[in-house]
Amino acid sequence: MNNKILALKYRPKFFNEVIGQDFCVQSLANSINLNKLHNAYLFSGTRGVGKTTIARIFAKSLLCKEGISENPCGKCESCLAIDNNNNLDLIEIDAASRTKVEDTRTLMENVQYAPTSSRFKIYLIDEVHMLSTKSFNALLKTIEEPPEHVKFLLATTDPDKLPETVISRCLHFKLESITNDILSNHIKQTLEKESVKFEAEVPNIIAESARGSARDSMSILEQCISYGNENLTTEKISHLLGIIDEKVINEIVTHLFHKRLDNIIDILKANEINDYSKLLDCITERIFQISISRQTNKNTHNLPELFLKDTIKLEDLQLWYSILLKAKDDLYIASSKADHLVMILLRIMLFTEYPSTDDMKVMPEETTNADRVKKKEKPSNDISNKGFNISFNSWVDFVNEQDLKGLMLDLAQNSFIDVMTDTTVLIVDLSKKNTYPKKCVADFINLLCKHFNIDVDVSIEYREQVSTIYRNSVDENIKSKEDMYDSIKDKNIVKDIEDIFDAKIDKDNISKL
Repeated sequence: MNNKILALKYRPKFFNEVIGQDFCVQSLANSINLNKLHNAYLFSGTRGVGKTTIARIFAKSLLCKEGISENPCGKCESCLAIDNNNNLDLIEIDAASRTKVEDTRTLMENVQYAPTSSRFKIYLIDEVHMLSTKSFNALLKTIEEPPEHVKFLLATTDPDKLPETVISRCLHFKLESITNDILSNHIKQTLEKESVKFEAEVPNIIAESARGSARDSMSILEQCISYGNENLTTEKISHLLGIIDEKVINEIVTHLFHKRLDNIIDILKANEINDYSKLLDCITERIFQISISRQTNKNTHNLPELFLKDTIKLEDLQLWYSILLKAKDDLYIASSKADHLVMILLRIMLFTEYPSTDDMKVMPEETTNADRVKKKEKPSNDISNKGFNISFNSWVDFVNEQDLKGLMLDLAQNSFIDVMTDTTVLIVDLSKKNTYPKKCVADFINLLCKHFNIDVDVSIEYREQVSTIYRNSVDENIKSKEDMYDSIKDKNIVKDIEDIFDAKIDKDNISKL
């Protein structure tokens, strides 16, 4: 074993050295002190959070020559053998390389034999979810009722793949990802022990890159020490780990606020950004921070003043967040990740309505549920179409005359105009509430106002059971099928077929020939 590797050199050997898993450690320590030992334990969690490490320390506590204790001596023959991975009574198995049922059966045949020199024989099965279904079946009975001298310690990164029958027979400990604060402090202590010079922000940067994994933090730290030649500066480490400057993120979001796509493209080129996945995550996180800060009126993330103003509606920020989040799925299949990111930002600009000038004024939040579309500045009592009525047939003629396509055609077929004395309302089917972008709705209202000579404000309302072109076509289709069914159901030949084949007519699949 190469103890110079930081991940192995600083791997915990006692419970008090484990970081970020206080609940699991305290539970195991209490079970040892109370002499309440279960026959099988399951440790689950993401990579590098301490599953196998905690299992080994627990095994050491049970096998220590000084007696069962939450604090094993660490000096006896058994403890030292576990630290060196050569204790005969701690059998470690990599389930990923031993998935065959024959391997599991051989293993179970050896369970009956007594420990070599300890009080227990402990089986530590890593990545247990990789076992086959037959292997689990072979293991099941032994896990449930093993000999008194046998304990099972199972570790997995994917507990959902384990049969419920296995999980129900184990004490399940779900290990959480380690917080950045705990990881940062752990990295700082390691750097001090290694006598490596570092700037104050370096541990935080490495902790964020480790994403909750203690093992990853040590591996990244070792890479940073080599790159920085034992002098870790924020600039060097940020460059090595591809950390994107917050100023760049703020500049991109600012230009997004102002609809300056060309400036965003210039920023991407000037900063030579390579990790577009991380950039997308940073922009998404910034939109989240803006939304929360505006809703709570607390600038806990030290955001620029522009982001805290009501220049963009909170509803639109929700749309931005959704677009950015879904764009992550397609990023890996895009031939050019830079172009994909630009197209995503362009989509945000096209799907939301907001001023594009540099001196954007604060926009008041809507006070009504209806989205208002202003046509002309006129006094509220100036309604030139007072008393005007649009029939359903007129609406159908209007839709047929227009060269509508895509979402606008779908909107026309799922809406209807209602002209009343004091207002005009575009009524849209409630099931389509989140379907149409605001620009699509505004363009459609402009089109119908021009066609019907409506020169007052038009509001939008979403209702159920709206008499639309689409709903009428569905009703007519159902009625047509009912008529066809009525015309054939009493015919002798149809009754004969139903009797012979014990069948019934499927009304939904009736169609004209």
